[in-house]
Amino acid sequence: MRQIMVPLGLVLLLLIPSFAATQTAPASSLDGTAWAVKVTPDAAAMKKGEKVFDDVIMFNGGKVAMSECVKVGFKPSSYTTQKNGEGWTFSTEQVSEKEGKSVWSGDILAGKIKGAMTATKKDGTVLNYSFEGTKGGK
Repeated sequence: MRQIMVPLGLVLLLLIPSFAATQTAPASSLDGTAWAVKVTPDAAAMKKGEKVFDDVIMFNGGKVAMSECVKVGFKPSSYTTQKNGEGWTFSTEQVSEKEGKSVWSGDILAGKIKGAMTATKKDGTVLNYSFEGTKGGK
């Protein structure tokens, strides 16, 4: 019996740091922050006429809004966060009656943000973008 308990205890000790490193936090952990980003379409999206644009990602009141996306009908949406080592990951899905939907996910660490956005137009066209930037914004 003692031989079984030692390995089980060792397994539990090994799992605890892993759990702590990826704990989920309330979405409000990023509230009150804004991030100036450059959003870049991938090669396929560029061939379809998409252009690089500047945006500001704003977390407030448990919701996130993208300054340029709001202009074309995307409303602020709830977001999720997860602690990842020293930084955070976030994700959200936004919908515009006019444009379709967009899914944003990113990593935030040491005042920098980097991630991906996938836009699905109303006609079913899928466009992929990457974004990166720094804390601050309009």
